[in-house]
Amino acid sequence: PVRMYMREMGTVELLTREGEIDIAKRIEDGINQVQSSVAEYPEAITYLLEQYDKYEAEQLRLSDIISGFIDPNETEDMAPTATHIGSELGEDDLADEDEEDEEDEDEDGDSSDDDGDGGPDPEVAREKFGELRAQYEVTRLSIQK
Repeated sequence: PVRMYMREMGTVELLTREGEIDIAKRIEDGINQVQSSVAEYPEAITYLLEQYDKYEAEQLRLSDIISGFIDPNETEDMAPTATHIGSELGEDDLADEDEEDEEDEDEDGDSSDDDGDGGPDPEVAREKFGELRAQYEVTRLSIQK
């Protein structure tokens, strides 16, 4: 069994970086299609707005509801990954960044993420959810007529 497995592994081509990127794009497109389909269901919007109300009542974190906003009109294929960014920086730049990170942690006294969880901007979220709520009400009223 081991020899058969090793022989089979020798004939299978490994994934290249481009292959991984292609698979990741296909997965992301699939996720976006599912999210778009769910977003057309009115009860999903109701649930999302209820969750945002819980965030405003400080029962949830914003990052528990959303991870960010996507511009559907954006033409850029893909944002640079950490690998791309890291490969563009020289070793001196990377060392400088490491030192700055260590200094930031020392100044804070701890590295906990109480307020700075790196999630979406609350002001942008407030604006987007306000627009969503207004459009939802218009749509809901037109459906009831």
